[in-house]
Amino acid sequence: MIKKIVAIVAISIASFAYAQNLPNYYPAEGFQRTGLVDAVYPDESRIVINDTQYHYSGSVVVHSLSSYRVSFSRVHSGVRVAYKMGSDNKIVELWLLPLNYSETRTR
Repeated sequence: MIKKIVAIVAISIASFAYAQNLPNYYPAEGFQRTGLVDAVYPDESRIVINDTQYHYSGSVVVHSLSSYRVSFSRVHSGVRVAYKMGSDNKIVELWLLPLNYSETRTR
């Protein structure tokens, strides 16, 4: 029982410490959705994340860990992202995440 409590506390501390490494322009409340990019089709404004196809807005904003806004060209197969859908069911905002980012972690 004590080992279980110690493990939970250790994971919580590690998650908090990790979360502090995300820039302040990443949402403090966490992300709407996250996933791994499978493919990008820029000519069609289409992206596949976790085997699901989405269209993205022509004015999509991409954030990286080092800069508030970066080129969409930074989004490619194998990149872990968080994304926000607009009212027209298109992705309007993307955040580049570390590959070891866990969906249960928040800032």
